[in-house]
Amino acid sequence: MFKLLFKNMKGKDWVSVVAVFLLTLCQVFFMMQIVSYISLLTGAVQASREKGVAEIWWYGLYMVICAILMAGTEVIIRFVASAAASSTVTGLRQKMYERVNDFAIADFASFSTESLITRTTNDMQNVHLAWLTFLKTAFVAPVTMIWSVVLLFQYANTSLTIVTAVWLVILVVAVVVLLMLVTPKYKIIQKLTDALNVSSRENLTGVRVVRAFNAESYQEGKFDKVNTVFTKVQIFAGRALSVFTPLVSMVMMGLALSILWASAYVLNGMNAEAANQTFSATNAFVMLATQIVMSFILIVTLIVIWPRASVSAKRIDEVIVHEVSVLDTDKPVSFKEKGTIEFKNVGFAYPGAEKEAVSDISFKVKKGETIAFIGATGSGKTTIINMIPRMADCTRGEVLVDGVNVKNVLQKDLRDRIGYAPQRGFLFKGNIKQNIAFKDPDMTLEDVRWACEIADADGFVMKKRNGYESEVAQGGSNFSGGQKQRLCIARAVATKPEILIFDDSFSALDYKTDKTVRSRIARQLPDTTRVIIAQRVGTIMDADQIVVLDHGKMVGIGKHYDLVRNCPVYQEIALSQLSKEELGL
Repeated sequence: MFKLLFKNMKGKDWVSVVAVFLLTLCQVFFMMQIVSYISLLTGAVQASREKGVAEIWWYGLYMVICAILMAGTEVIIRFVASAAASSTVTGLRQKMYERVNDFAIADFASFSTESLITRTTNDMQNVHLAWLTFLKTAFVAPVTMIWSVVLLFQYANTSLTIVTAVWLVILVVAVVVLLMLVTPKYKIIQKLTDALNVSSRENLTGVRVVRAFNAESYQEGKFDKVNTVFTKVQIFAGRALSVFTPLVSMVMMGLALSILWASAYVLNGMNAEAANQTFSATNAFVMLATQIVMSFILIVTLIVIWPRASVSAKRIDEVIVHEVSVLDTDKPVSFKEKGTIEFKNVGFAYPGAEKEAVSDISFKVKKGETIAFIGATGSGKTTIINMIPRMADCTRGEVLVDGVNVKNVLQKDLRDRIGYAPQRGFLFKGNIKQNIAFKDPDMTLEDVRWACEIADADGFVMKKRNGYESEVAQGGSNFSGGQKQRLCIARAVATKPEILIFDDSFSALDYKTDKTVRSRIARQLPDTTRVIIAQRVGTIMDADQIVVLDHGKMVGIGKHYDLVRNCPVYQEIALSQLSKEELGL
């Protein structure tokens, strides 16, 4: 955990840590002054008849001043420690978020969505609590303990030392046993937290399917199973830790009583003057011993929190240090052409796979042309187009955009040239205008409406009460599938990119709307290269090139009228949707 925090701390965080340490020294100094004056005050009280009460008032006033200064220092320490802990964890959270944003598709295979959410929230909170506790206790506890031990030798005798040591040994043994029981449970708790998130998210995102199949009881059973195990582990850890507070109280009270009991035997038989001195020393000894126990308690409190935070820190660090599979080159080159795409004998294999998902893919698309991909589910269509904007990198061959290998340019520069409409229409929480202007927040309303008119979305948007200011729920759940697809198409064309990628983005549109949108795109963006994945032959019949895929391999490439006669796979797909007369056979 220290490794994670120290390598992510900024300059101001280090300054805060040093400030906490210096303030802690001041706090301990005031504390020890109070302890020292307790002995003097006790002696003054015993001698008050001879010397009067003036000395008592001065000692008491000095102790009050020290107490006020100590309390003020404590407030400042907590303020600075809270600011330092929050600053460090905020930077850590931001760094983790940015790393996840850099993940390629293959990288997400290492971390589930639910696990990433848990690591960003629950795990980060555990680290914040532990780091805050550390800053507030890690300096004051050892400094107080060492200083108390040094002063203790001024007042100690054999019996008092033995009594103190016995109670401290009892406390240490109990704490060690407690940690041995609780620490393994924290690892289980974090894994079960992931499982709870999986179950909850799955039920919420699939609520329509659950209700359609009357599977509420089944889903509740799955959740109850995980929830029950989680509860049992938490109860065990909670019950184990519940012993800690009464144990500490017992040790502190037992220590004080034992010291007074041992001192009574020492005082018995002494003369008045010696007894007064011994009584003063005993009071100071009790205070110092209590400070030692309290310091030990602070350390133990940190130790109890630390195991869970350590597990969380490891989970966070796994994300931050994860090597992203798609990285920018150190020596980027400039694009040579505009709107061209070329695949040269490209192959791609997912991490850990025995064979390639797609193999020997070769084609070239010129500026303003349309290339389409068609094939059975799992034939590799999406895998191929994901390599164009470097969502994934080919494992063999070359992918060229605008005349250069995509690995030799910056990802930002590459994606600035590309507009992308996903297969599953996804909208962000906000309003319609913000979603269409997602890539350029400064886009004017006229440009937004122009994009929506191309995507045949302006009509239903303007029917809404607030038009383009209408609210969009998370994921676009307040729009139909066809509406979401049209808004996603509008978002893709809004910036007038050089290359447009449509990953089966017309599947929820009827044939008429499908043809209308494609013709508008061709007319309004004639110089834009279009890459289309489709399952419907009618969507791609007019493409300049059609690539037919079967089990990750190209089994045909050409225009529709050539493929329908010469490519058996394409002919089978086409005949399953259209008649021979419609296909011209």
